[in-house]
Amino acid sequence: MKRSSADRWMGVAVRFVPPVVWMVIISGLSTDSFSADQTSRFILPFLHWLLPSATPETLALIHGGIRKAAHLTEYGILALLWYRALRRVGAGWQTRAGLIALTIAAAFGGLDEFHQAWVPSRTASIVDVGWDTLGAALALVLCSVFLRIRKVTLEGNQNQVQEGR
Repeated sequence: MKRSSADRWMGVAVRFVPPVVWMVIISGLSTDSFSADQTSRFILPFLHWLLPSATPETLALIHGGIRKAAHLTEYGILALLWYRALRRVGAGWQTRAGLIALTIAAAFGGLDEFHQAWVPSRTASIVDVGWDTLGAALALVLCSVFLRIRKVTLEGNQNQVQEGR
């Protein structure tokens, strides 16, 4: 049965809208509202409550670590969304789609840092592009491992069924 034009467009939208929406969200997180000064207003009091004997320097270090973890997470999600959009359905790990997803995430990380250079309360940093790219790469490696393990498990189950176990 042939798919209609509307069905094809819906399929494209389902695959490509999520990564684009996530890019918009990341751009929103790159505004003054999510600068270190702003996030410290609620993260530092929470950390102080959680770790009452920690020094201000320790709390500031943990706050910075939380912000770097956010870079890893944001761009890991972005890479996975792009991988999902680019891969062929039904196939296992696809290196080409993974490399393209990684490239898109890294390039967007660079664009995001360029954008932050124009936001007065933010600073652009090539190091943050590295964190973004590392987050994307780690997520894609984990995805690759998961898909390969799943493939081996499914093949093993199929072999057991065929052998009558």
